[in-house]
Amino acid sequence: MFIKHYGRISMPNKVKQFLEQASLEKVYIGLKNNSISLKDFVDVVLSKQDCILFGPPGTSKTYYVDKLAEKLGDKVGLFQIIQFHANYSYDEFIDGIVPDIDKGGFKYETGVFYNFCQEAQNPQNKEKICVFVIDEINRANVTSVFGEVMNLIENKGVRIMKTAKQRKIFFVPDNVVIVGTMNTADKTLAKLDFALRRRFRFLPVYPSKYALHEMIAACGFDVDINISVDDYVDCFEILNSKIRRNNQLGKEMMIGHVLWTRRTNSLSLYTVRDIGSIFRESIFPQLESYCGANRDLLGNLVGTAIRDKLVYGYAISDDEILNYLSILKNSKAGENNVTSN
Repeated sequence: MFIKHYGRISMPNKVKQFLEQASLEKVYIGLKNNSISLKDFVDVVLSKQDCILFGPPGTSKTYYVDKLAEKLGDKVGLFQIIQFHANYSYDEFIDGIVPDIDKGGFKYETGVFYNFCQEAQNPQNKEKICVFVIDEINRANVTSVFGEVMNLIENKGVRIMKTAKQRKIFFVPDNVVIVGTMNTADKTLAKLDFALRRRFRFLPVYPSKYALHEMIAACGFDVDINISVDDYVDCFEILNSKIRRNNQLGKEMMIGHVLWTRRTNSLSLYTVRDIGSIFRESIFPQLESYCGANRDLLGNLVGTAIRDKLVYGYAISDDEILNYLSILKNSKAGENNVTSN
């Protein structure tokens, strides 16, 4: 029944709530993500196979890299980390011409990976694994930056070539392992050069409900938060399931478990304010970035009420965020409600 007030038509609250939540259909979350474990990742490196950790933002790819040196222990010789960016070049990586600050003009200079490979041949490193980590490897034009390395890593320690500028003899020792990380929200695997894909093992690191549960349970929730830690993890699974199944987004755009946590190392209980901050400062901005100008897509993920506040720049209260989580929780479907496609 519609009620008329001062020439305007309003709706009963229940109808309004239904229309705001109508897009949050039942979602099944019983399937397990295909992610590599930290142990399996370490085993790949121990077998001296070049690899790339890939997955959406906030899935602990950097954590895996940080733990790698610790797990390798005395088996590791060198361990170096660099980060690629859009302007990264062969000159910086292998061999190039750089400004001569002392004498003026320009000079030849070998790059960071060339120098790493030379150090890996030193007696103290030769019998150990030397790990060269390239963070955000997909941000640069990899085939252009790698140059002859693309050929050399296919048969390490055997193939020998000369660098492009100084014509130095160069090979990649067989104890060197290249580990890359890539954010699939920036660039999908489908767009990577086939030559690169053939030379690396690609190891998926997707959002993990187990990792999130462990991180949140270590602190716990304040009594004012009207959902449990288990419910919060279910909400994480439900939202990511909606993203994964949407043909405009997909699994590469899921929200990593790290983004569902505080950005501090505090072990105090999570408060209502903490949960509100996580969504206002991390999750909602990420979803807005993914959806762009597609309001229907954003509305399908957060509901029309929160979508409109995001679009028009209105404040979203902690209570509204807790209510959104409650709606997500209630959209969880049981196994018996799922039909095969």
